[in-house]
Amino acid sequence: MMQETDVLIIGGGLTGLTLNYLLRKAGYAALILEARDRLGGRIWTKTTTEGVKIDMGATWLGQKHTHLVQLLQELKLPVFQQRLGTKALFEQHQQDTAQIVPLPPNNEPSYRIQGGTSALIQALARHLPDEAVLLDTPGEKIHAKADGVYTFSGALTIKSKVVVSTLPPSLLSHRIELQPALPVALIRLMQQTHTWMGESIKAGVAYAQPFWREHGHTGTAFSHTGPFTELYDHTDAEEEHFALKGFLRNDMANLSAPDRKRLVEGQLLKFFGQPALEYASYEETVWPMEPYTYAPYEHAVLPHQNNGHAMYRKPYWNGRLFLAGSETADAFPGYMEGAVRSAEWVYQALSKSPAR
Repeated sequence: MMQETDVLIIGGGLTGLTLNYLLRKAGYAALILEARDRLGGRIWTKTTTEGVKIDMGATWLGQKHTHLVQLLQELKLPVFQQRLGTKALFEQHQQDTAQIVPLPPNNEPSYRIQGGTSALIQALARHLPDEAVLLDTPGEKIHAKADGVYTFSGALTIKSKVVVSTLPPSLLSHRIELQPALPVALIRLMQQTHTWMGESIKAGVAYAQPFWREHGHTGTAFSHTGPFTELYDHTDAEEEHFALKGFLRNDMANLSAPDRKRLVEGQLLKFFGQPALEYASYEETVWPMEPYTYAPYEHAVLPHQNNGHAMYRKPYWNGRLFLAGSETADAFPGYMEGAVRSAEWVYQALSKSPAR
């Protein structure tokens, strides 16, 4: 089966959806190819059976994220300030009692999107006709030929004037065959570019009431031992649904889900006492186990390594291939702000391109 479009976007995360939003406003025909059965990529808000929304991926933004803030305002999506408080629990050693420590003044508060971060994905998706997105369709090969760029996924072939990959560069280098081959220096760079969220594990615990506040706690906690290394109050803007959410130790990806949950329960019991075990639901996402997010590195890669490299901000195949996504942005790479800026850069480049 063959389809045709002006611009094929590989990946239906924030970069891909923002680029589609900009292109469609300008009159382009665009198609999104998404390997997962959902849009959003590393933005994923899980809703528990009790209606608690827990952000398992990207969660926070700041006032300095001006391009993201502008997009949220355009889409009429309100934000609210993350509750931190003035004190936090701190655990130095597993055998020690957690201490209450003062938090420094928060000169740059963090904000969350009302309704969960996926509200942004849903708002952008409303500008996406059903026929303009293909879910459960992983790109396998992309071949540039004289009459266009051909992308293959199983029995499907898509012919386009331009292809924009919004995948993490490391993932692209592992999962999709590109012909002609990209420059060797670029391939090596892609393989050594850190994927934001790639090693992370996020977990959230939903409750009927914010019991921690009743006992004088803010819900903010930090630990050198884990399993939670960071923990925050994840109550919604309306103060109607309550949860604690944070990051687990990366090495816990090697454990089974029941073992991780058991260790989380033990730490929460230590932090907050018996009420912490009276939770409504437990949610977790082990991002290194997500095959459409993470590919193992051939060599050790540091956090944010090669993010925003200048080689990502130029077109390839004579202007018919663009490498986009948060990791490629020239500012705030690895963050939602970087994802939006990357989409804007590609849109501006395409607006000037004769390949339109």
